[in-house]
Amino acid sequence: MSNTSQLPPEEEYVRVCLSRTLGVPIEAHDDQSRSSMYDLKILYADRPTAPVEVTSDVDGQTISTLNSLAKNYNNGLWEAPSLERLWLVQVSRNSRLRYLWHHLEANLGALEKAGIYVFESDTWMHDCHGENVSLAAQKLGKLGVESAHSRPAVDGAPKISLTWIQHWGPWDGSGEDITRWANEFLSSPRCEDNIKKLATPGAAEAHLAVFAHMSAVPWSVWRGLLDSSVVPLTRPTLPTPITNIWIFPAPWGSPWGESALAFDSSKGWHRFETSE
Repeated sequence: MSNTSQLPPEEEYVRVCLSRTLGVPIEAHDDQSRSSMYDLKILYADRPTAPVEVTSDVDGQTISTLNSLAKNYNNGLWEAPSLERLWLVQVSRNSRLRYLWHHLEANLGALEKAGIYVFESDTWMHDCHGENVSLAAQKLGKLGVESAHSRPAVDGAPKISLTWIQHWGPWDGSGEDITRWANEFLSSPRCEDNIKKLATPGAAEAHLAVFAHMSAVPWSVWRGLLDSSVVPLTRPTLPTPITNIWIFPAPWGSPWGESALAFDSSKGWHRFETSE
């Protein structure tokens, strides 16, 4: 299976990022012709093909709730045709999701029209803007929006990334919590099926790509993943046959992080670019 056009969006995102980083072609592998096929294959010119599995650490209840509101909500992202920018919106856990769905886009649009691209509920100055903007900001607050940050959109890109506000906690500025989280995730039952699929005869490498979703991972892990200067010092414990892990902060494909983390069993931890 060499046609990549039918790949799920998250697998296509991984394929593009890994191919660019490794400098080799990567193709789809799982064509549904049999069970337990790995997702992608790395086509090296000088060594055996390497399997790639794509998985995620995500709060399934969060995503399930959002998926029930709109068919075009894709694991953290939805299209908002009336907007001109990409928006990362964080809401409180007690937000009324159905009401939020119907009113969020219009109020973000009011900010855009006024040239305002950042909203922070706890620092917003209502008397510094016009009536329309102040009204939109008040409505965002009532919707449970804690913050909204944006950047210029690109053609075809999702316009809103909706996430729940995390429980902020301490962070020592290192990436050691990323290693601890990786060890726990890799040894959990959630990875058992991925590990089995990666056990491919003759392969010298086996790659696992993980989307670490902010709805599920600890704050210190999410924060460390977003900081391009953070590289863990401690090696993770990779279960056989995994030789490489690639960790993406998620919602996948969001423009808020321009790099992600990878671990190579022969080279250690390193950063790789995810932006175009």
